[in-house]
Amino acid sequence: MQTLLFSPQGRILKRRFWQGLVVVTVVAIILQAAQVMIGPSLGLAAGIFLIPALALMYCNICVYAKRFHDAGTTGWWILAVWAGSFVLQFIEGLLFSPIFLGEEGRAIQAEAAERLGQGELAIFMQAQERVAEILLPLSLLTTVVNAVIIGFIVGSLATEPRQNKHGPVPGGPADTFS
Repeated sequence: MQTLLFSPQGRILKRRFWQGLVVVTVVAIILQAAQVMIGPSLGLAAGIFLIPALALMYCNICVYAKRFHDAGTTGWWILAVWAGSFVLQFIEGLLFSPIFLGEEGRAIQAEAAERLGQGELAIFMQAQERVAEILLPLSLLTTVVNAVIIGFIVGSLATEPRQNKHGPVPGGPADTFS
């Protein structure tokens, strides 16, 4: 598991890719929920979530890069994965935010905009924290949906049948779940 999540070198089979993607997605969900639910109570210490977020980003790079390597291409395609994920999240947000916000959320947003216009930044920030709580289920849902959609696209790439510049064909004795 360590080489799966913490090394961008080499190649992995589809099964290993899905294992890594599940781990990264579960950790992302936990991190998102913690950031919204306990982050505001930490105040400025909420920056503590930056280190795990960067570590998670690195794990994401490692898992996707090895899958791209297995297909005989560059791991830099992770940039396309992130762009696609951003676009999907934006579209999902446009479509479903009004449903998840409801009247309460829209009222909070209107009040927050008014308070910001009056220069009451602290009240504006409190309102934004409440909106983030209301939208947390949508955020978690889009994280899972995006992982599945993009995972199926990247996971469906064909394994290059011969050794390539990234290593031998995975699946030998060294490629076991340990």
